[in-house]
Amino acid sequence: MDHLRYALRVLAKAPSFTAIAVLTLALGVGVNSGIFSIVDAVVLRPLPYPQPERLVSLWTRSLPNQPQNMRSSGDTLGGTPNDRFTISPANLVDYRKSTRVFTGMAGFAFAGRNLTESGPPERLFGEKVTADYFQVLGVGPAIGRAFLPQEQQPGNDRVVIITNELWHRRFGGDAGLLGREIMLDQQNCRVIGIMAPGFKSPTQFVVPEELSFFVPAAYSPAQLADRSTAELNVIARLKPGATIRQAQDEMDAISTGLEQQFPATNKNIRLGMDLLGTDIASTVRTSMLVLSGAVGLILLIACANLANLLLARGVGRQREIAIRFALGARRGQIIRELFTQSAALAAFGFIAGLALGGWTTQLLVRFAPADIPRLGTAGVDARVIAFTALLSIATAILFGLFPAIQATRSGPSTTLKASERGVAAPGVMRSRNLLMVAEISLSMMLLVGAGLLLRSFLLMNGVDVGYETHSVVAMNVNLPPANYPTADQRFAFFDDLAARVAALPGVESTAFANRLPLRGGWNTSVQLDDKLDQRNAEGQAVSTGYFQTLEIPLLRGRLFTQQDRRNAPRVAIVNAAFARAYLGGHDATGHQLRLGPNMPATIIGMVADVHRGGKASRAAPQVYFPAAQTDTYPVRLADFAFRAGGDPKALVAAVRRQVWAIDKDQPVTRVGRLDDLVSEAAAPRRFETLLIGLFAALALTLALVGIYGVVSYSVSQRTGEIGLRLALGANRGNILRMVVLRSLILIAAGIVTGAAAAYGLSRYLAALLFEVRPYDPATYATIAFLLSTVAVAACLVPARRAMKIDPMVALRYER
Repeated sequence: MDHLRYALRVLAKAPSFTAIAVLTLALGVGVNSGIFSIVDAVVLRPLPYPQPERLVSLWTRSLPNQPQNMRSSGDTLGGTPNDRFTISPANLVDYRKSTRVFTGMAGFAFAGRNLTESGPPERLFGEKVTADYFQVLGVGPAIGRAFLPQEQQPGNDRVVIITNELWHRRFGGDAGLLGREIMLDQQNCRVIGIMAPGFKSPTQFVVPEELSFFVPAAYSPAQLADRSTAELNVIARLKPGATIRQAQDEMDAISTGLEQQFPATNKNIRLGMDLLGTDIASTVRTSMLVLSGAVGLILLIACANLANLLLARGVGRQREIAIRFALGARRGQIIRELFTQSAALAAFGFIAGLALGGWTTQLLVRFAPADIPRLGTAGVDARVIAFTALLSIATAILFGLFPAIQATRSGPSTTLKASERGVAAPGVMRSRNLLMVAEISLSMMLLVGAGLLLRSFLLMNGVDVGYETHSVVAMNVNLPPANYPTADQRFAFFDDLAARVAALPGVESTAFANRLPLRGGWNTSVQLDDKLDQRNAEGQAVSTGYFQTLEIPLLRGRLFTQQDRRNAPRVAIVNAAFARAYLGGHDATGHQLRLGPNMPATIIGMVADVHRGGKASRAAPQVYFPAAQTDTYPVRLADFAFRAGGDPKALVAAVRRQVWAIDKDQPVTRVGRLDDLVSEAAAPRRFETLLIGLFAALALTLALVGIYGVVSYSVSQRTGEIGLRLALGANRGNILRMVVLRSLILIAAGIVTGAAAAYGLSRYLAALLFEVRPYDPATYATIAFLLSTVAVAACLVPARRAMKIDPMVALRYER
């Protein structure tokens, strides 16, 4: 306690030093605390279910030579669409029946329903789930009950469980709602349960839409015999003591047995699996680790700066320490006192860093993309406070212990013989030089990462998506199967809507499709001409005004016309990427496509490529089919768009009225301009680039402060030498070169070391880059030039001060 009181008195006597040290530490600790709160919420924190470490996510792995008739609908929880897909209900039945390592397996899929009572029509999102879904999760409705096995059968599935939030928002928390029926997609569904407040299903962690209901996943015997249709995400709960490895081995064995039993549909069908929490965070894990590494480098730079400050302060206190040694103080006692001062600084830094970390967390949550899983749960809690405290203790050791030891190395007789203002031992100057090199090296690493991401983002931002975005508004109109059971009825609705909207003042053209760009799609396989091999492509069912509305140029042949109806010959349009991939870049018109035995189509036109997934997506082979001929295709028309001469959003209300004029119970959802959707698609990369850029700027600022401090301190220590050189005839240009040259050696060493380290670590950035190699030489050269320029500029201020030293004053001061 005496050491602490003494430390506080010493720090109070040097307010400038204390303020700079605490601010530097707060910056290092604060940004780490803020990022940790995000990483903890997204990646580290257990899921809000009982024993979440036993919950496993399963999916079908994408492997070569899988059946060409495999159809997958829906998105999986984690990963990318290219490396995995969903599981068929028929296979799930066999997996569940044969497993011995899981206590239960359940399937679920994202679903949408139209609610058309107790207020205006509203599009709700939720899940269709197997009956054991809540049992596997280990939760259940707070009011009412979960689904029964018999409710998985068609005809018995008119039941629904709703969330507490929907219960209060739409039904006012009416206690009598349980047991009553509500209208979903024009079908009466009895409410049998209400979930607890705040409940979130696994899907809710990966989709931005609020989930409001759960309905049974009901399949007929014919559907349960169809193993080629995959649509379910699957979760399972491990038995106590079972491991993922054991589960993987068992599921591989079961899959092999199913392959032998059903070779036409299960050839090379194998399951992948991971812990549910890990899988949910898989799409953002790399970016979270990169951000954590970036702020870790900032903390190291801050520690190096503080160590430099304490080394300089220790030199200034050498005489005081020497006198205390001469009076009998022990070295361990002095080290403890100095380290206690560092610990006191760390404590102040902890308080300031925690406050800065809380502010940083709020800022990150506010501006981060909405699709980061569990981001909304981030905040300053006991885990974040504990992490910040441990970080502060670690930094106290990192920046405090070495300077304390260094300050007590010189003997009292040597120190007392030195000048009154104190002279640093050679070891101190070497230590400060090494710290300067370390700061430059760490800054170089962070700047290279920021440079790679910035160049990647600029290249991505310059991509032309291939379609009009600014003046086009897209919206979703999901027609309920009960009212629109056939493709002809759905086409008639949208055809009528397109004619009504086209007549509105200001509307230039209209379009409708199963999915517009940036809103999903339909991956399919087609046969080309009479060849038996399958060609993968993205399929779209589009209206005659689709290409005009989106301004997609026609390259060959013709576009769809009103004559391309159901009873007319089947036709298709492909894009240039399709021709390049499967026809050697030749004209595709006249060739034949076949989706199945009874679904032939003639290619009548070829259009330019588009990036359907946004600027970062590739232009994949695409096949367009007429919206009027969707009776044999597994798609449903659902998206509508219009292009206006002025502000298209001003016409949204009028378009809604036209929808309700056709069907008063039809909600209109997901309304937005296509350029907003393009911007949203780029939001994750923009957010990552912005954060790394800000962290790199902070690191550079801290490093420049450190460089300035080291060079300035070096000049002050060599005042006598510089005065002597000037007295002996050296010109001031030589003094400038001497100071800058020594600094340049340290700067060069730091840049080379940092570039080598960045080269070794930049491969971890590969997943975040677009059209840029992790080892891009132009980026390395640019960053090296930038860092060396600003570092030299930081050296010039103390170097110019050295030029102005008066030889007589310097020599008189050194006597």
